[in-house]
Amino acid sequence: MTELTAAHFEEVCASGPVQSQIQAIEATRSAAVKQFWMFLIGGIVVTLVATVVGMGIHSFAGGVAFIGGIIGTLIFCMRPLDKAKRSLKDPMLTALAERGGMAYYAAGFEPPFYLEARKALFGNWLSGQTFTDLFTGKTPDGHAFGIYEATLEQGSGKNRQTIFQGQMYGFETGQAPSGVTVLTPDRGLFNFFKPGPGMERVKFEDDPAFEKKFELYSTEPAKAQALFGSPTLRQRLLELRAKGKLFAYLDGQSAFFAITGGDRFEPGSMFKSMTGQQRAKLMFDDVCGSLTILRELKAAFGGSSRWERDVA
Repeated sequence: MTELTAAHFEEVCASGPVQSQIQAIEATRSAAVKQFWMFLIGGIVVTLVATVVGMGIHSFAGGVAFIGGIIGTLIFCMRPLDKAKRSLKDPMLTALAERGGMAYYAAGFEPPFYLEARKALFGNWLSGQTFTDLFTGKTPDGHAFGIYEATLEQGSGKNRQTIFQGQMYGFETGQAPSGVTVLTPDRGLFNFFKPGPGMERVKFEDDPAFEKKFELYSTEPAKAQALFGSPTLRQRLLELRAKGKLFAYLDGQSAFFAITGGDRFEPGSMFKSMTGQQRAKLMFDDVCGSLTILRELKAAFGGSSRWERDVA
């Protein structure tokens, strides 16, 4: 895996598929915005007509026509904007991944390292799971890793709620299985619920700031104490926690982290005029930022005190 630099950014932007999209994105975006407003106005007119006709039959039919028309209109209107976005996003992220010694998958993949951690961190009662933008490869020590975006939901209808939205990081440690350790955000009055059988609460009484924000459980408390024993490490976890919720699942042979955050790896709003170079830089910075977090986590929990950087 290669650490991406400013020189790599310029190199990727100058490559054929990416360069052509950088040059064309503003015209593509402008045309997509015009289509959006045209489809929106047309959809509203059709929806209002359908609602009036439906109300003449029955009030329920009118309500269904109105709600269905609005939802359908919004979905249809966003298609040109999404297509414009992907015209630059897909080749840019694919090229960045290749330059960094990784593979990129926009969607339709099996989320690595997630299935083992799901129950302990998020429970079994999930009604929706969406995974996008996977970067996967191997670290310089030969261990597989994955970075991707995820949205997890519970409930249905009016009770449907998003319980996690952000980035997920996972990697192999190269070690043998050695119990399970789980880190979750503090749950207040619900702290007495253990995330798995045979787990005990692990506390750092001398670090009240960490105790206030996190719950740590493990089937091997002494190992968990050693694993999270560094005050510097706990402070870094608190910094990540300040930006959103943080979850971790470690079983010795692999490590998995879920950190809430905004939608990464995007080329910016299609309603806003920007140069193609600026949009490409937004995605480049997001990829580099996520790789930096992965390196930090790997250095702390990867079974080695050092993760060598292979700078091409």
